Amino acid sequence: MMSSTQASNNQSKNERPSLSFSFSEKQKNVSYDDILSKVQSSLQDILNDRHSDWERKKIEPKHGRLNFACPYCGDSSNDSRKKRGNIYLNDGLYFKCYNCGKYRRIQGFLRDFKISLEADEIVLVRELEKKSETLRKSLDPSIFLNQENLMEWAIDREMIEAKNRLVPLDRKRIQVYLQKRLQPDMQKFSWNEEREQLYIFHLIPNTNKVLGYQIRNFKAQPKYLTFKLSKIYEDLGLDVPEEVLDIDDISTTFGILQLDLGKPVTIFEGPLDSFLYRNSAATCSSNIDFPIALGNLRYMYDYDRAGKEAAMKKASEGRPVFLWKKLLTDLGILDLNKKMDLTDLLVLCKRKSLKLPKLSNYFSRDRYDIYDI
Repeated sequence: MMSSTQASNNQSKNERPSLSFSFSEKQKNVSYDDILSKVQSSLQDILNDRHSDWERKKIEPKHGRLNFACPYCGDSSNDSRKKRGNIYLNDGLYFKCYNCGKYRRIQGFLRDFKISLEADEIVLVRELEKKSETLRKSLDPSIFLNQENLMEWAIDREMIEAKNRLVPLDRKRIQVYLQKRLQPDMQKFSWNEEREQLYIFHLIPNTNKVLGYQIRNFKAQPKYLTFKLSKIYEDLGLDVPEEVLDIDDISTTFGILQLDLGKPVTIFEGPLDSFLYRNSAATCSSNIDFPIALGNLRYMYDYDRAGKEAAMKKASEGRPVFLWKKLLTDLGILDLNKKMDLTDLLVLCKRKSLKLPKLSNYFSRDRYDIYDI
């Protein structure tokens, strides 16, 4: 009798994507099917070790991916059938969890669980990654930003507001807070009075359709909570279709639907900052990059420890980053250890009647400017 693991292996062979990669003679002693077989058998060992529940140990082959309960976060604590861990097979072989957000290339994923690839397997995997990255960079961004498709899967704002007992900002003290933060459009926000939570919506332009949102907590921790589209579906008790998972990476990239991709695109951490700067987007974290590969991205991370580290990493990759120290010195601001973001900067300049120079002059990709980050 065939075991469940063997059946899963046989099913995955039938659903494997057809790829036409070519390799040198030196690399031909290991094939793509060999890699997939090792990945799946290793994954089964990982799940057997990490999960005690039989349902969580199951691998479900899908079109172009393996779906399973995440071995990092354990997935849902309430429903053992939840499977939000994925290894994508036809896009460079990488792991992504849509619960905890963990992302790892396949070599790093296996290494995290004490499993190593052989030298010739590593060569093949890296070649796959390189070809996949080249493919992604050549894709037309409109494929990801088809508004008609997004409208089909986005959630009505009224559903979220009813579920979370949200009210408009009119005459609420939170409206005063946002006005002091120079926010120009109050329609992007809702408020939970009891929990003191500000909801910041990522809306499809000129609609009440929500792709994602961020919660700003005023009396609880963590300070910020970010909800991707798949998480919103789960919060509303809805099944999450594969089409929603495909949208997840852009669902919390605030501003992505209003960009002119032919001009420099400025990347911020926080949505409130991106609302104040032309042709910009926010990824809600310095650890999350813009989801589409573009050559004209520049980064204005927060002026704090995490932001500086992220900026230095981008600078080492040759990306333009914002030189906070240089700007603050030019403005005559002596406290260079104070945390700051774009909103803080604009509020400070308004309060002290400081003339703000042209911020685009303070982006640099020169590695010798790292001191001024």
